[in-house]
Amino acid sequence: MKLSDVSISTGYSHHIFARGTASSRLFLIFFFMVSAVQCLQPMQLSARENDPAALRTTTPAENDVSSFRIKIRRLQQGILNQETQIEETEDKERNILEEMEILDSKLVRHQEKLRELEAKMQEQQAQIDREEIALGNIRDEKAIVENHLKKRITAYYTMGDIGLLNVTFSTKTLPELLTFHDAFDTLIQYDQDVIKVYVETMKEIERTKTALDLEKSILQEFIKQIVEETEILEQTKNEKRMLLTHVRTKSKLHQQAIDEMQQASEDLSRSIVSLKTKHQVSEQGFLTNKGSLPPPVDGVIITLFLQEKVNKLGMSRKSQGIELKAPDGTKIVAVAEGEVIFSGYLRGYGNTIIIHHGLQYYTVTSRIEKLLVKKGQKVKAEKPIGIMGDTAVLFDEGIYFEIRHGRQSMDPLIWLNPNRLSTLHEHSTELPGVDSPVQ
Repeated sequence: MKLSDVSISTGYSHHIFARGTASSRLFLIFFFMVSAVQCLQPMQLSARENDPAALRTTTPAENDVSSFRIKIRRLQQGILNQETQIEETEDKERNILEEMEILDSKLVRHQEKLRELEAKMQEQQAQIDREEIALGNIRDEKAIVENHLKKRITAYYTMGDIGLLNVTFSTKTLPELLTFHDAFDTLIQYDQDVIKVYVETMKEIERTKTALDLEKSILQEFIKQIVEETEILEQTKNEKRMLLTHVRTKSKLHQQAIDEMQQASEDLSRSIVSLKTKHQVSEQGFLTNKGSLPPPVDGVIITLFLQEKVNKLGMSRKSQGIELKAPDGTKIVAVAEGEVIFSGYLRGYGNTIIIHHGLQYYTVTSRIEKLLVKKGQKVKAEKPIGIMGDTAVLFDEGIYFEIRHGRQSMDPLIWLNPNRLSTLHEHSTELPGVDSPVQ
């Protein structure tokens, strides 16, 4: 019998299977405890519970992609910061080059001035040397004249004044003696005048030499100052050259950092693409396996999708999924690979597991006796996620299974492998408490 031909009677949900003594006691105990809650709360999810997406947390794949994107944004911000640093470094480099150009111009001017001063210094020294030679010559000539004058004066005083004895004993006449005396006086006077000229000349040369020495000392001071300034400029230029080297090295390091971060960003982008591709392939598995997914349990269908159903408390509702019957202790499995986004008690449903299979596809499995997985856990297809039990189905029969795409509930029988499910009609003779087959 095909599933598409199955038409399960809504009245079947009124029938209560015969249970053992323990089950009956449990039923009576829980009936009065929760009947009021059940009457006020319809068997549907609340605003938050109605939407599995509201229960959904980000998957590890999405976390990885989000983490990569955050890292990429940080890398991009780091690249921007490094580019800003490079721009600042380039500005510093331009400023340093301009300062070095100014320093070079100053050095050239100082060197030209230094050469001029050194040339003047050499000329000044040459002039001083010439004045020294002239002064020496004047001193020699003065010494000769002084020596002659000394001899003349000695002779003059040796001869003494013209008196009676000179006239008496001299072979010369008086007029001759007077003429000789006058001539001798004239020579002495001439020598004295020459000596005076030499003295004045020597004084003039001394003054000239003093002035030249003063100018020389001033030139020396200028040269010293220019040399000191040149040394300072050279030192400053060397410092600027070292700073320029440091700035250029820093610029290279910034560029290297940019290259490395860009490479890391590209690697992360490739990782995102690879991760997305990998998980898209994984997520598309649920969609591509439509019609061949394993059921949560290999059991009997007792309620169809959108079938009007009345539970054991007499409350009527339209089923958004299907209900499957299987023996207590049967393991409930995941119908496809995915991530558990909810595992716990869900009001109106009991113990529930919601699994996200990608592309906004969810499976909701409820009325589980024992939960075997936790929120955030990844599961593979046909991996046990829970165990059936009689306590979990006190007010309804079998486990409840639902497939949703976003907010829209879908018919699970279109997705599940029909060969692994059977209808109530096929098992009417095997299921205890069944009064009539499903029509």
